[in-house]
Amino acid sequence: MKLGIDAMSGDLGSEIVVEACLSFLEKNKTDELYVVGKIEELQALNNHPQVVLIDAREILEMTENILAIRRKKESSMVKTMMLARKNEVDAVLSCGNTGAYYACAMLFLKRIEGIEKSCLMAMLPTYKGDNVAMLDVGANSENTASQLVSFAVMGSVYARNVRKIENPKVALLNIGSEHHKGDEVHQETYKLLENMKEINFVGNIEGKEILDGDVDVIVTDGFTGNVALKTTEGVAKVLVKSLKESLMSSTRTKVGALMAKPGLKQLMKKFDTKAAGGALMMGFEKPVIKAHGSSDAIAFENAINLAFEMVSSNVVEKMKEGLK
Repeated sequence: MKLGIDAMSGDLGSEIVVEACLSFLEKNKTDELYVVGKIEELQALNNHPQVVLIDAREILEMTENILAIRRKKESSMVKTMMLARKNEVDAVLSCGNTGAYYACAMLFLKRIEGIEKSCLMAMLPTYKGDNVAMLDVGANSENTASQLVSFAVMGSVYARNVRKIENPKVALLNIGSEHHKGDEVHQETYKLLENMKEINFVGNIEGKEILDGDVDVIVTDGFTGNVALKTTEGVAKVLVKSLKESLMSSTRTKVGALMAKPGLKQLMKKFDTKAAGGALMMGFEKPVIKAHGSSDAIAFENAINLAFEMVSSNVVEKMKEGLK
């Protein structure tokens, strides 16, 4: 299998990408990486038998408008996406500007037949241990009811065919559990989902219930989903930081921390956002993986693993079958 990697667009630059690629290649002796970026920054990967280096002199910055993809045709992100367009790679990965990356995919890749609008799906850890798929988490700023319904279908198909959940529970993120809650779009979406026999729709879900683990798929518009996702990440960081400070505040708490260390490690592992690796842009003919902009080497390697998992599990073909 072959993966196209944009090495330049993340907050931490190419160094973490190179480190992640080397670590991945130590464990995988057959898969190939097509790494796109400034050659002089990728020298550690040069002459590796499983690596193809492609020079790209331009970078799409995080602060740039999506229209920049028209001006910067020689950017690492655009060149990576073109590899997929030409069928030179099986999937693509970037931790760059989400809007620009999505626009690149929309411009250069075909969408699966029947998909009106693509979306970004993230897997979130839950209290019960199983991950929950939430989509959209940032590809679109607003969505229609019909688009939210298509997200529900894609999420359900993914959960059933890739995650092997026989009858996945699908919920709509809203401001209350009652069917009449929310704006017109959410009320209309609720009615449409309620009448769909092919989806196991269980009703509305509130923000406070996202990580409970009671459902398998959460449907939301991109704006709300992105806010919910980043709020969850922010709360997790604050809690971890506060917990560390509290445990190190006195001799007594340090002793307690030592005794609780195994349990704390297990808890940290359970809710480690790095483990997810990245989010999947749903609805395209090729797996398109979006890693977090501030991904370190560990998170980026996990995103590489996610990309190859999507290819090996034949997720696109299974999506096509499920959408028929």
